[in-house]
Amino acid sequence: MNILLPSLARPMSLVLVLLAAGTAQGAETQAVQRCAAQLQSEQARIEQAFARERPPESDKVAFQRWARNLHAALNAAGRSAESCERQSQPAMATDRRSALEACISRVTAKSDEVNRRYAGRTLSREEQAQLRAAQLDLHEQRITCDVASRR
Repeated sequence: MNILLPSLARPMSLVLVLLAAGTAQGAETQAVQRCAAQLQSEQARIEQAFARERPPESDKVAFQRWARNLHAALNAAGRSAESCERQSQPAMATDRRSALEACISRVTAKSDEVNRRYAGRTLSREEQAQLRAAQLDLHEQRITCDVASRR
């Protein structure tokens, strides 16, 4: 059913892979599988509903609006699946939670600094590249916080 917009199907496939990765760790296997199945059925339902309302590609404005709405609906389904998986996991110990929150706080402060540095002006290509590199680095730091909290 991923014939609508293949580029949008890739993020959803990534979510499914991430959900499946949780099963490899043995954590709440049935619950994670249930969440993945819900995501797949919701994705299929969304794609079918949007396929009925797909405007012709010659109407660029309508098609772009439709594609944005489709993408938003698929992202909402992905967030719902992530929430389902989080709720199925056992509660985190307080020491791990405080370490995670401290790590996230540090990354958020760095992110705010980067945003302040580049805010309010038109960026050159070089500055855009630097901003994107900084954002990717911050994203990797955030992932590291999450991974470290699960050890």
